[in-house]
Formats: sequence, structure tokens, C-alpha cells
Amino acid sequence: MEAVSNSASLSGVGIGFCTYKRKAGMVRLLDHLAIAAKALPAPPVIIVVDNDGNDPSVGEAAAVFAARSGITVRYLIERQPGISAARNAVFGEADRLGVRYLAMIDDDEWPSPEWLAELIRVSVDQKAVVVGGPVRPVFPDSAAHLRKWARYWSVDKQLLLGKPFVFCTCNFLLDMQRLTAEPRPFFDEAFGLSGGGDTVFFRKLFFRGHPMAWADGALVYEEVPQSRASLKWMRQRRFRVGNHAVRWETLDGGKVRSFAKTLGLTARLLCYPLYNREPDSRLLGWLLELDKVRGRFASHFGDVFVEYARPQQPGEKACR
Repeated sequence: MEAVSNSASLSGVGIGFCTYKRKAGMVRLLDHLAIAAKALPAPPVIIVVDNDGNDPSVGEAAAVFAARSGITVRYLIERQPGISAARNAVFGEADRLGVRYLAMIDDDEWPSPEWLAELIRVSVDQKAVVVGGPVRPVFPDSAAHLRKWARYWSVDKQLLLGKPFVFCTCNFLLDMQRLTAEPRPFFDEAFGLSGGGDTVFFRKLFFRGHPMAWADGALVYEEVPQSRASLKWMRQRRFRVGNHAVRWETLDGGKVRSFAKTLGLTARLLCYPLYNREPDSRLLGWLLELDKVRGRFASHFGDVFVEYARPQQPGEKACR
């Protein structure tokens, strides 16, 4: 681990995102970023990290956007598989450019016009190092019945020890000036293929005392493809959440403490509907909580859920 030593003041705004075989989503996102950039006094720099690099048309599309919009785009290829390597490449480029405020978003999302300005405003007004914002799903017409349960696909404000806690990279902004002493790389390669490294990163910042805030007006929309538009997929996602939680809890407090929490959550299942946490869908809420507990037990017994697995090449071992 190494820290970035930068005594000079950082300046400007950057937007970073990672992409993997989603050229159409990337182009849509870039177009919406250009709209959001209009709310700033000066255009941001956009950092695109392609975690594939086998399709030259992706870089060409980024170059066409840059020429058409007048916005600087730094297009990089990170061939090391895994989301951690790609995220670290974004931050490495931001460090090299001396960017003060860096926002991140996913390549299957697009922001509201006020998104970037709101993230920066909240960071300045509340002196927050990290600012997060909400994410709302956009379902295909064939899955319109899921809209009543949209909150399960959403990202909303969370609290940790009674304070705002930003937990994922799908919609957030960092004040890089106040993180120059933090060790790089930010994201642990051990979580590169499994996912969950973003929560590990944010927990480190939180427990090191970096203040976090929430910007309700910094809204982002996320496309829900057909492959994710089902309760079966949501149950798998909750399994993953529980599976990953054990890994970061173990880093913080050890295996015994994490296992004790799993036992407590298991006992709570007996009366979980009485907590009324999902008043409009108590049975579904209980079922998803059960899946989360199942994921925790799987992790305790050595099964790591791999979210970003790549196609297996001849002679390679499976990731799981």
C-alpha cells in the first residue's frame, strides 16, 4: 500500500466509470453526463476504464463523444479481470490528473440533469468527504409487475452507528483533496471477482472518521435488463449481500464476531415479520432475509459468491 503525497491543491471535477461489454450503455451514459455537466461552471473530465479492451469500437465511441461534446475523455483499458482493478484504474488516473472532486457511476445507469451539481453542493455545504445519492430502477415493460417492489432494486440512504453511510460505487462523489493521505490502491483485489470491495472501501473511510452525507437530489436511474427482472434474481442478490457481508465483517472484527451475528440473524428470522420492516410485502421481506442468512452461512463455510466471473479459458481453474 502507498499513500499519495500531494501538497498542492487539487482542482476540477472528474467523473469516472468502469465498463465491460456494454458499449450501448456507455454511449447512453456519456450523453447524459454531457447534460449533467452543463450545470457546472467548467466541464468535467470523464475517465472511462474498459475492463475488456477487445472491442476497438468502444474506444472509438468514446472518442466520437469527446469530439462532439467538447468534454475531455480519458479512455483507459484495464486488462486485469475484476472490478477492483478497474475501479483502481479510475482513481489512479484521477490522482494523475489532480482532480479535486471525483464522482462515479455505473455503465448501466444514467444521471438526472442535477446529479453532479447536487453531489458537489452537498459535499461543500456539509463538508463531507463522501456523498452518495439514490438509484432508481427502470424495469422493462415485460416486468412491469415488479414496479411495486422497486425499492428492493433501489439504492437509498443508509445509516451506520446513526450517521450517513455511503456503501456502493453506483452513485457517489469523493473530495479527493481530503484523501491524499489514504493508502492506494483504494479497492482490495481480493474482492475483484466476487464484488463487495466497494463496501469494504467505504467502511474503511467511515471508521477512519471521514464524514459522509446523502444528496437526495442527485438521482441516478439504472436499467434493469430482463436477466435481472425477477424475484429469483433478487433472491440471489440477497444471498450475495449476506455472503459478502461476512467477509468484510471478518476484516473488521474477526470470524467469531461475524458468526455470532449470523446466529443472531438466524434467531431473528422466527419473528422477523413482526419487525414490520416491509409492511407492504412481509412474506417477501422474510424470504429475502432468509436468503441473506443463507449467504452468510455459505461464506462461513468457505463458499465465496463470484459476481464478476469471466468466461473460463481452457486450462484455467474456476473462480469459485
